[in-house]
Amino acid sequence: MNEELAELAASGATALVSAMGTDLWQEARRLMGGVLARARGSRHEELSAALERRSTAARGAVDRTVVDYWAEALYQLLDRDPALAQEVRALAALRVSERPDIAVQNNSATDSGEVFAVQYGSQHFGSGPRSRDSGGRP
Repeated sequence: MNEELAELAASGATALVSAMGTDLWQEARRLMGGVLARARGSRHEELSAALERRSTAARGAVDRTVVDYWAEALYQLLDRDPALAQEVRALAALRVSERPDIAVQNNSATDSGEVFAVQYGSQHFGSGPRSRDSGGRP
């Protein structure tokens, strides 16, 4: 497997799937359509149908299975026709901007650790020997 083609295919697939459900979808679909125009036979029909299904949800959610599907498809197309690299690079260059209405939060606690987390609001809690040791009873 050619590492450079595999990386390009993965980048193109990630950009394509990330664009699904965003304002970039029309441009991503146009670019991918250009790549698919050079696919032949049943493969062209299969990939065109898959592109119309857009199996990833709106709001920039990225489904790893769908990315893997497109990465493999792009790799096969690039392997057959390396001249497609320029079009796949254009697709990979699409970037979905950060959406202010989507928040990602990762919290972790190990051993006896505690996590108190909140987004978009306030959090109030009591702490200290009385609240901890006696179960909150005076």
